[in-house]
Amino acid sequence: MSGDIVMNDEFLAQVEDDLGQMKDRLYEPLDAIKAADPSAVGEPELVEKVSHFRDRWDHSIDEMCEATSNAQEQLRKIRDGFAQIDADLAAALKDD
Repeated sequence: MSGDIVMNDEFLAQVEDDLGQMKDRLYEPLDAIKAADPSAVGEPELVEKVSHFRDRWDHSIDEMCEATSNAQEQLRKIRDGFAQIDADLAAALKDD
């Protein structure tokens, strides 16, 4: 084991992009649920349950998307930090 720190920027960039796409994928079914008319299920108690599910799902999706955005931001900071360290190291080695 050499003790080298290796950071795969391409991989982290793909993860960051995937997290962004995940938000879209989470909101697509939510939009469909919001567009549906809960009264179409007929039974008043079931209408209430469907509406309650929709509202809870909306809240949960918002929380998941907030966490996803936070993860994207942290990945961006990590990638930027490693890029800066790499540039600083290259500059320091050049000066020697």
